[in-house]
Amino acid sequence: MSLIVGAYPAQPEDFTQRQFFEAIAQIPAIRGLEVPYRATGGDPWPAGAPAGWSAVVTAIPGTMQRVGLDRHFGLASVDPDGRRAAIDFTAGVREYVTGLRDQGHQVEAVALHSAPPWRGAAPAFAESLAEILDWDWSGTSLVVEHCDAPRQGRDPEKGFLSIQAEVDVVRSLKDRGYGIGMLVNWARSVIETRQSRTASEHIAYARDAGVLSGLMFSGCSGEATEFGYPWVDAHLPAVEVDGAPVSSLLNAREIARCLRSAGELPITGFKVGLPQNAVSAEERASLLRQMCALIADNVAAGRS
Repeated sequence: MSLIVGAYPAQPEDFTQRQFFEAIAQIPAIRGLEVPYRATGGDPWPAGAPAGWSAVVTAIPGTMQRVGLDRHFGLASVDPDGRRAAIDFTAGVREYVTGLRDQGHQVEAVALHSAPPWRGAAPAFAESLAEILDWDWSGTSLVVEHCDAPRQGRDPEKGFLSIQAEVDVVRSLKDRGYGIGMLVNWARSVIETRQSRTASEHIAYARDAGVLSGLMFSGCSGEATEFGYPWVDAHLPAVEVDGAPVSSLLNAREIARCLRSAGELPITGFKVGLPQNAVSAEERASLLRQMCALIADNVAAGRS
């Protein structure tokens, strides 16, 4: 198994960034990067990252930035202007994908999301996705990444559509011949219920519906940590990684359980932030290497 790595929350923001990407380029398990598309556009291909690596583009940074400016913004919005703004935003994502391809990078997939918080509806989401899927994506797949849905009596991190609603939308589009799937992010599922088992439940639900296309490991904690408040979606490392909060709920056992449940998928990977004391580029790369090993070791154990 080779991995897609969301390295952007872990990368240094200074002149050592090239050194960081050159270091993680030496990790054999990595085949590509999850790269962010923000409200102002997509990040350039990182200096030092191999040109031969592929990419998965995530629209979540820009989606949340735009939601912060307009509570009606989103592909699932029942507000026509908010939905149209999100479709136009996604057109920018497609242009970014075209630009990466023109630079010689394979773009495996684009991850889209069922914003806005609280104000989304499955029919609106289905209509938006059908329009978007009719565009020419030049072989790039589209996936819906599930984020936490609202729960009574608590403030959500994202508050998008339920896994059931998203799976129904994706399955109906697949039945109509569209190429689309679901991606489960471990932390974003766990944050929804505050129960670790939810990630594997969501994986099984999407798998049994025939729509599971991806699995990304990212941790969370029910306690305040240096990463933020309890249940923040801040990409905590697995607890076995050096310097990870001891309260991180992501661990080798959960990784193994989810990998068994998911089976072989087009996209498997992880996205983590790093502790504040992970200062140097070499230290940061070493911690990503530990995350790679946790996943690879569990894959090897499952095959033995």
